[in-house]
Amino acid sequence: MSEKALENEQLFAGIGVSNGTAYGKVFVVAHTSAQIPEYNVSDSQIDGEIKRFEQALMKTRTDIVSLKEELAQKVGEKESSIFDAHLLVLEDVAIISETYSNLQDTKRNIEICYIEVVNRFLQAFEEIDDPFMRERIADIRDVSRRMINNLMGHEEKSSLNLGEPAILASKDFTPSDFAFVDKTKVLGIITEKGSLTSHTAILARSLRVPCIVGINIEETNLKSGDVILIDGYKGNLFVNPSGDTLKKYTEIANIRREIERIFDSSLPYPSETTDFHKVSLEFNIGSASDIKEGSMSYSDGIGLFRTEALFIDKGNFMDEDSQFEAYKAAVIKAEGKPVTIRTLDLGGDKTLAFKNEFGHEENPFMGYRAIRFCLDRVDIFTAQLKAILRAGVYGKVRILYPMISGINELVRANSVLEQAKLALKNEGIEYSSDIEIGTMIEVPSAAMIIDLIAKHCDFISIGTNDLIQYLLAVDRVNDHVAHLYNPANPAVIRMLDKIVSEGKKANLKVSVCGEIAADPIFAMLLIGMGVDSLSMASGALSEIKFMLRKASFEELRKLRNDALSQNCSRDILTILRRFRNAKMKEFIQI
Repeated sequence: MSEKALENEQLFAGIGVSNGTAYGKVFVVAHTSAQIPEYNVSDSQIDGEIKRFEQALMKTRTDIVSLKEELAQKVGEKESSIFDAHLLVLEDVAIISETYSNLQDTKRNIEICYIEVVNRFLQAFEEIDDPFMRERIADIRDVSRRMINNLMGHEEKSSLNLGEPAILASKDFTPSDFAFVDKTKVLGIITEKGSLTSHTAILARSLRVPCIVGINIEETNLKSGDVILIDGYKGNLFVNPSGDTLKKYTEIANIRREIERIFDSSLPYPSETTDFHKVSLEFNIGSASDIKEGSMSYSDGIGLFRTEALFIDKGNFMDEDSQFEAYKAAVIKAEGKPVTIRTLDLGGDKTLAFKNEFGHEENPFMGYRAIRFCLDRVDIFTAQLKAILRAGVYGKVRILYPMISGINELVRANSVLEQAKLALKNEGIEYSSDIEIGTMIEVPSAAMIIDLIAKHCDFISIGTNDLIQYLLAVDRVNDHVAHLYNPANPAVIRMLDKIVSEGKKANLKVSVCGEIAADPIFAMLLIGMGVDSLSMASGALSEIKFMLRKASFEELRKLRNDALSQNCSRDILTILRRFRNAKMKEFIQI
């Protein structure tokens, strides 16, 4: 860096929404609007315009679902749920119906009719002083841009071809932008718009990169290639940082890298407490490609294979042989360690590529989904079970049924499994007859009958994301009530402890595959409750293994008892955080 640059440090204050620091060149993201042609259409052409619009809707649905599944595989289902808002915008009845009305009234091409309606909605929202509405403005702009490109037959090309790692700066960085960037090259994010709960902030935290919002990009005069430093803790942006500033932040970064190195130092060792209580730490995946080379040397297995990701990527129901190859590839890459394959969990927010199968539902999260769909479409369910049974020949495979709400569903699912085995036997195809059966506990009704469920399966896996949602009656992707989605709610803590204790009484192995399994403070609590295995995104494993190996099971049982004795979530969080901080101070001296 030149002396001139060092003498021209500029400091801009924003709001830190994702912790961390980053230093490097900036890449300024510029969004350009497509030039939309305007022309008249005749009465005989109106049906053709409507057909074009419907095709663009379907293409846009598929695009958004693909983005959602890609993000779910990379960083987790919770983070990918930001695209649910995009799907709601896309399917907004008012926007669609007003577009059709505009077409009939003005007889102009559908692109113009659509964008005029969208702009009216945007103008109305911009006049409302409400953070929730401001977030919806960003969603509408992102979705409408994609719709216009699809209507005009334009392939949305990347404006984010990062040749080298960079800090991204944009007036409004949208979730769709993440489809066009190599996430391994994103050092940090700066944006003018956004908040702590904005989609950009959520994505930044999921990628574990620092992020600052509230920075006026025009005022900074930033140009791609400028050297900057961002502090996601305090929300500061340094343009042309001075030598003193760099020295200070280099020391901070070195400390944090050392902490990461200390966490990673635990990876080669067994997943057990100081008093040798073993816990299996496993990965969540969406396909065999998510199993990175060498990762199975420190993971105890694959705790959750989300098979619906394969179907959504293909956009159709895969046949038995195609599924078999996909499952076989994952089982082989697991190197003899167990692979838990969850049967199709389509439905809810995962239907758009299969719209004709699911139709419109007022409340899809409680509707025709997961095991309910599979038991209705036995042909699809049987093909999947046969493929899983065949893959079991190549390693240790477990089957996991999602969204079981009662015994009848579990019994029927097992009956279909037995029919699948018989079919393979009659066809002379080799399969594994020794596969463990698991039940997802994510519906409160299932949580209340663990003793009955235990008679029909070998293990249970707690899906905390949906369990908390259903237990607290909180839609976790609805910004109006998302703050009520609270894993530390005493009702949640008691429910989790009840499930684990009932599972242990029934001699079942108990796993957790929801988001809190990846949170170090909750992971220690779950282990103290007696959970046998935790399944998580790969990036979370090192810190959890480090914490596990520095605590005794006796300490974790006490942590569980202390948490259960509290009356409010704030006190529960205080206890959990205090435990983690004490361990960090005891074993990490920087």
